[in-house]
Amino acid sequence: MTDGPFRNSELSAKWKRYGEDLVSDAASLEERVRQASDSIMHDIDLQEFSPLFRELKAYIDRPQMDLDLPSAVETIFEQHQPSPLADNLQRHLLANFRDQIAPEAAFSQAFVSSVNDLISTTKNRLDEECIRARDLGNMSSGGYSKAMDRNRETFASLKSSELSEALAAGSRRAFSVSVSKKSGVDEGPDE
Repeated sequence: MTDGPFRNSELSAKWKRYGEDLVSDAASLEERVRQASDSIMHDIDLQEFSPLFRELKAYIDRPQMDLDLPSAVETIFEQHQPSPLADNLQRHLLANFRDQIAPEAAFSQAFVSSVNDLISTTKNRLDEECIRARDLGNMSSGGYSKAMDRNRETFASLKSSELSEALAAGSRRAFSVSVSKKSGVDEGPDE
């Protein structure tokens, strides 16, 4: 990919495509939301995160728990590869345990908070990429204003509940747009 405002960034091809959508009048808000959600899902190593999530969920759902719940949960985290999402989940979960929130509620709240943090961090990273693209001359000042407004609008429209469900299910393709072949000349693109 050589075109678009993020062409000189180290972002993935999916995020570079999202950058093109930010400055293009052809992409709708719904398309940008889907592209951003899909890109977030592809940023997460689900082969690492999903087993951790399932093990934590199974542990929390057990009827009989250990007396030292934080230590037991820390042990689970230590048995899995660290990642920004896992580290954030661990911080939120342990803080909830310190606040003496019931285990099921503590886990649920920690997961939602972690997904919200992920969305916020990603939005900020893309804002920084827009600033960088403008500074490098890859984006005009008009394109920059449009991109910043659209990025804010897109991330405000992301549904953390949908991202949470996709992450919990381990569904990398939850937001992928299906492409089907058209056979007739009167058939247009899917909307």
